[in-house]
Amino acid sequence: MEIKSAMLKKGKLILEYVWLILAIVAVIIGSYKVIYIGFNQSYIFYIIAAIACFMYMLRRAMRKFLENNKK
Repeated sequence: MEIKSAMLKKGKLILEYVWLILAIVAVIIGSYKVIYIGFNQSYIFYIIAAIACFMYMLRRAMRKFLENNKK
C-alpha cells in the first residue's frame, strides 16, 4: 500500500513540474515569435504560459494543503 502511495505522490509531483516546464517553454517560444514574427501571431503562447503558471500554482497549493492536512 505504501508503494502505491509513494508512486502517486511522485506522479503528482512530476505533473506539477510538467506544468512549470510548459509555462517556461511557452514564454520562450512566445518571446522568439514576438521578435521575429510579431505579437499578433504569438500572443497565444503567452496565454498558454499564463494558464500553465496558474495550473502549476494550483497543483502546488493543493499538494501542500493535502500534505499539511495529512499530518
